[in-house]
Amino acid sequence: MLSLLGKRLLQTVPTLIIVLFVVFVAARLIPSNPIQIIMGQHTNAAEEKVLKHEYGLDKPIPIQFLDYLWGLLHGNLGQSYIQRGVSVSSILSSEFPVTMQLAFQSLLFAIVLGLPLGTLAAIFHNQWPDRLAMLVVIALISIPSFVLGPILILEIALQLHWLPVAGWDSPVYTVLPTITLGARTAAQLARFQRTSLLDVLSQDYIRTARAKGISQWNTIRRHALKNAALPVITAIGLNFGTLLTGSFVVETLFHVPGIGYQSIQSITNRDYPVIQGVALLVALVFITVNLITDLLYRLVDPRVRDMEQVS
Repeated sequence: MLSLLGKRLLQTVPTLIIVLFVVFVAARLIPSNPIQIIMGQHTNAAEEKVLKHEYGLDKPIPIQFLDYLWGLLHGNLGQSYIQRGVSVSSILSSEFPVTMQLAFQSLLFAIVLGLPLGTLAAIFHNQWPDRLAMLVVIALISIPSFVLGPILILEIALQLHWLPVAGWDSPVYTVLPTITLGARTAAQLARFQRTSLLDVLSQDYIRTARAKGISQWNTIRRHALKNAALPVITAIGLNFGTLLTGSFVVETLFHVPGIGYQSIQSITNRDYPVIQGVALLVALVFITVNLITDLLYRLVDPRVRDMEQVS
């Protein structure tokens, strides 16, 4: 366990450096710069030169990147160019919990909807519950969040007045963003659960259990579900990272004050330090989720531990 953690932590360092460098360069390739955004129409060449020197933007990009890495080593993510005097750390610490809450709620919604749907489809394979479940899955996968969100706003919020249109003031405000963000993931989990469970139910030991007189429900509960869990755990881990990045569109659509909404504003305003801070945070989340997924593999399936010991 400790050796696995050590190897993964060592692998994260070059990964983070590459991600940061790509984002660092890409942000500076966007037309215009933060100085022009700050100064607006009253652009003055002399003042622009002074501000560039103040922010270090007059240095070559490799030197700027090295300065940024040096700041990271000292725990300094920099300060926002647009929100003068506000550190990137304070922006992320205030807005990331909102994004995490939305992602966790969406993942929970996806698990509660998707896993039973996939299980039902596998148990009643090629029967009407299976066809109905797959019809729901195809519909949810086919509708992207930027289409589903406006539909829910129009029908549920504006037409029926059941839920508020946008905001994040109380739990009722989180319902529409959660459904919008989690619907596609629910469909994907349902497909993974159905495929994995069908594969397990066709194995010889399942037929042996049934031949011994064990009921279908007990066979599924005791043997099939656990053995079908590995691919589903992978899907859950990967989709959690996707929910974090996919929340950018949903947060903007529903005016959720998370890092997704903040990142869109930062890109619009060319606020380089905030863009880099968000990229670093998302990369760390992806790495952490993948590590947790690997650890869950070892807990769910002892064969993974045995294979590692042999290798």
